[in-house]
Amino acid sequence: MSKILCPYCRQEIEDTDKVCPFCTTKLQNNDYKTLLIPMGFGLYILWFIANIIGFVILNHWPQIMTTKDKDGDLIFSLVEYTQICLQPLVVVFVPYIIALVKKYKVKEATAGISICIIFAVIFVIYFIHLQKVAGV
Repeated sequence: MSKILCPYCRQEIEDTDKVCPFCTTKLQNNDYKTLLIPMGFGLYILWFIANIIGFVILNHWPQIMTTKDKDGDLIFSLVEYTQICLQPLVVVFVPYIIALVKKYKVKEATAGISICIIFAVIFVIYFIHLQKVAGV
């Protein structure tokens, strides 16, 4: 169980309380909170799998990374990869940020955000490695 603030008297109470023990106000049932961390984890898994599939494709067809447009610029450069990799990460962060703002399972939300950032950095570093292997 975690602690939350009563929306009326701002006293710290248990998140399972139906009535505030301080101001005796009946509290609304906020069942959505229990879904925040699992939703964030589910979105993270989807993001992680999509990146792994992308790396499998890049490993199988490395010429994707060496293809250039008519001006001689890479079609799929590090900038494009980081946009493709990091933009969906914003969606993954949303449930964790809501949990942090609502002060619900702060440790789990912080851990979720930290793991996402660590893997984003690992993915970008691995993409740079694949570019070097492909001769970019």
